[in-house]
Amino acid sequence: VGAITKQALFPPLMPTGRPFRVSNASRSRRKGIVASSLQELIRKTLDSFFISAGKITMVLEEDGTVVDTEEFFKSLDDNTHLMVLEKGQKWT
Repeated sequence: VGAITKQALFPPLMPTGRPFRVSNASRSRRKGIVASSLQELIRKTLDSFFISAGKITMVLEEDGTVVDTEEFFKSLDDNTHLMVLEKGQKWT
């Protein structure tokens, strides 16, 4: 009962992160990344893949749909496979 009361009265300050699978354009590297927002996912992807140029595009790995709004990001299922594209790269 105490845990339930605590959850109802004191919701977490930070939204909980959700897991995503991210690969590079050639699919030669894959990383599991947990993020609660699109900005956090982009930041962690840049760090994880050692990308210094800040201009990247996140797309769905299955069909290349661009993930560029927070609303669309929030609609994705856990463990969605994404692909990070650097400047000049295209989804194939």
